[in-house]
Amino acid sequence: MSDIRFVLTNYKNGVLAYSINMQSSRLETIHFYNKENITDHANIGDIFVAKVMNVAQNINAVFIDYQKGKHGYLPINNHYAPLLLNRKYDGHLKAGDELLVQLEKEAVRSKEPVFTADLSLAGKYCVITSCNKSKGVSKKCQKLYRSCLLATIPESIKYGVVIRTNASELISESPDSLEPLKTECLKLSEQMDSLIKDAVHRTCYSRVWYSQPPYLTMLRDANNLCYSQIITDDENLYNELYSFLKYSSPELSDKLTLYSDTSYPLSKLHSIDTKIGELLSSKVWLRSGAYLVIEKTEAMYVIDVNSGKNIAKKANSEYILAINIEAAKEIMYQLRLRNLTGIIMVDFINMDNDADKEKLLYELRQDAKYDPIKTVIVDMTALDLVEITRQKNMKSLAEQLS
Repeated sequence: MSDIRFVLTNYKNGVLAYSINMQSSRLETIHFYNKENITDHANIGDIFVAKVMNVAQNINAVFIDYQKGKHGYLPINNHYAPLLLNRKYDGHLKAGDELLVQLEKEAVRSKEPVFTADLSLAGKYCVITSCNKSKGVSKKCQKLYRSCLLATIPESIKYGVVIRTNASELISESPDSLEPLKTECLKLSEQMDSLIKDAVHRTCYSRVWYSQPPYLTMLRDANNLCYSQIITDDENLYNELYSFLKYSSPELSDKLTLYSDTSYPLSKLHSIDTKIGELLSSKVWLRSGAYLVIEKTEAMYVIDVNSGKNIAKKANSEYILAINIEAAKEIMYQLRLRNLTGIIMVDFINMDNDADKEKLLYELRQDAKYDPIKTVIVDMTALDLVEITRQKNMKSLAEQLS
């Protein structure tokens, strides 16, 4: 079993959360959460009473203000009715309407944040949705388990329910093994009831729901990843983590530790400043001596693979394939840690053999399966550039830290 440590520490004006493999000293995940601007900054999952400012029928969307002077984009879904607070929904949204919306994607570069009218509350084992009333199971769950998991959903729940992949861990021969899933479904349903009833009495631009900080959801959503230790050097964070783990993941609570060695800070113990510096650098060296150059443009990210100092074997097709596959694995790793989203174009070292190109695409697609964010390896273009798309959800690590 890998020795993976989950660490939370105060960093700049917020909280830096990361998991690190103690055997390889490689970061597994990293996220920065700015606690200073929590009152005026919208985080993914926050729910607001917003006002419709303009209806754009040609793109089937509306533009909203979710806070005074702060704009957002809301696609219209004709399959469900949004929760209007100023009138009964008649199938159309109008300028001036007040409705409940939830932040789905943060503002990325020049694009405004994207909201949804289908509110959702997530737990460790399931997600409750307000408008979409369907009941389903994550596609990542084995087909063998799906009917069993669906049958666990209490009939009294009037909202939609999506059972998460984590629920598969509960299945055993014990008749009560799925009780935590049932309990969580009921609890989230009650929270949704309370949230909607409270929202009716709130003024426009109110934030009626604060999402959990990302460092808590990172712990909650850990699937098969078993942390050997959860450690923080801040007493307030320690108390927050203890309360959270006691409810959501009691099996991890005994791994929580308060780091108290003032002579050697926690950040230095893991050389975190050096690791962040490497993640913010445009050049990434590979073990073979080759390197990547990662550049951001207005429309996309561009990654160039260079053979570096190893020029003696440039004519060797097997060697070039090996370099490209090594680069492919590092690229997928860098995309996850840096949280690069949108269109990513990769210029690998040129290969003449079509079979080698297929091997490279296969390796990329295999690695993309382990990315929690939807990542698609589209294809290789006529110019031998590999096109990758990665779903936009939040800012890149560089934007978070800036």
